[in-house]
Amino acid sequence: MSEEIKNIFKVASIYMATIIGAGFASGQEILQFFSVYYEGGFYGIVLAGILFSVLGYIVLDRVYRDRIKNYDEFVFPAFGWFAGWIIEISVTVFMFCLFCIMIAGSGRVLTEKLGISEEYSILVMCFISMVFILTSIKGIVVLSTVVTPVLVTGILFAGLYIISSRDTSAFNAVTYIKNATDNWFFSALIYVSYNSLMSIVVMSSLLPYLKTKRTGRIGGLLGGMLLCFVAFILNAALYFYSPFLMEKELPVLGILGDYSNILSVLYAVILWLAMLLSSVTSGFCFVDRVSSKLHINRPVLAILICAVAIPVSTLGFSRLISGIYPIFGYIGLFMVFSILISGLRLIPTGLYGIRRKK
Repeated sequence: MSEEIKNIFKVASIYMATIIGAGFASGQEILQFFSVYYEGGFYGIVLAGILFSVLGYIVLDRVYRDRIKNYDEFVFPAFGWFAGWIIEISVTVFMFCLFCIMIAGSGRVLTEKLGISEEYSILVMCFISMVFILTSIKGIVVLSTVVTPVLVTGILFAGLYIISSRDTSAFNAVTYIKNATDNWFFSALIYVSYNSLMSIVVMSSLLPYLKTKRTGRIGGLLGGMLLCFVAFILNAALYFYSPFLMEKELPVLGILGDYSNILSVLYAVILWLAMLLSSVTSGFCFVDRVSSKLHINRPVLAILICAVAIPVSTLGFSRLISGIYPIFGYIGLFMVFSILISGLRLIPTGLYGIRRKK
């Protein structure tokens, strides 16, 4: 395998890892943003896959072309000082919110599988996350490279297993799940929008892997298409299953528990690791950005955000997702549409350049 192909798959995998997090793997995000719209949810996933592919293509192409090394170098030249700072603050706050959501989710896994109270579970997860946040970024990278392939494999296996084992009589409508928006089209836009807040931060740092322009372009397209495929499988599993489990905080885990205790435990371990990774990554990025800009001591800031996260996380995993994600989805719509419009404007220019060369 050539070096370019390896880099393409590496870029696509990193792009996917920023979106296929614990909320995705638990089924809660897919449920709230897609499954509740029945057949429309599948159309929404296809739309989201297309948008993720195009965004990945445009952002990574710009990173390569302008030799962008970090998020600030991407945001401020693209959006200007005022809008850039609004986006900068929004992303930083979203990192903290994501940290709280993942603490709530991982605590919920411990509560369901170990039977300890949710308050103690949250305290345990805050302590573990704080320890990792205070370590070097190398530890997080190692954790990410181990967990991400296992997570994607686990999601695909769980989804296909649920689909093949489903009760064919259970094709009832989901009637009491809170919709993220009023329709599948806008729900897909919001889903892409809030996920892009974090994914663009990560993509802005991928220049070392972009040895050629084609690496970024194909990597972005491939990442978006693979995201669409994995989400499609997971949505099918949730759609085909009887709706009484849809109100679970962790839907996929609840469905697997109905079939096999062994599979449920294995998936719980994978899900817990994914949530730990998401909480550590978001917490580390928050501490790193705030401490560098405000010159606050890193250990003090890490302890502080864990202390604040404890009461916030007790609000519940599904409630935090339904309340926080759409808010940042609306905030991120401006950024997403601006990137799409600017990227589409470059396409005629690129084609004209190709024709002239010919």
